[in-house]
Amino acid sequence: MNESFSASELLQRAHALSKELENAGIWNEIRFFREDGITVLGRVPGEYWEIDLLEDGMTHVEVLRSAGDLEDETSIKRLISEFGEKPKH
Repeated sequence: MNESFSASELLQRAHALSKELENAGIWNEIRFFREDGITVLGRVPGEYWEIDLLEDGMTHVEVLRSAGDLEDETSIKRLISEFGEKPKH
C-alpha cells in the first residue's frame, strides 16, 4: 500500500480499531512505541497481539501465543533479573 497517513488519520484508524476490538469484548490499548506509527495492543486468553498501524499505510500484526507453561512465584525474580533494566552507575 503506497498511501500515506497523517498523525490525525493514524489516530482515527487506531481509535476505530480499538472500538472494534472493544465491541467484540477484546481488551485493547493504544500505545505509541514507534516513530512511524501507532500500536494497538490486544489480549485474549493465551494470546497477545501487537497491531502496528504505520504512516505509510501498512499494518503489521504480530501474534504472540502462550505455550501454556505455568511457573510458580520463584520465576518472578528471574524474569525481572533477566528482562528488567539494569541500574546505571
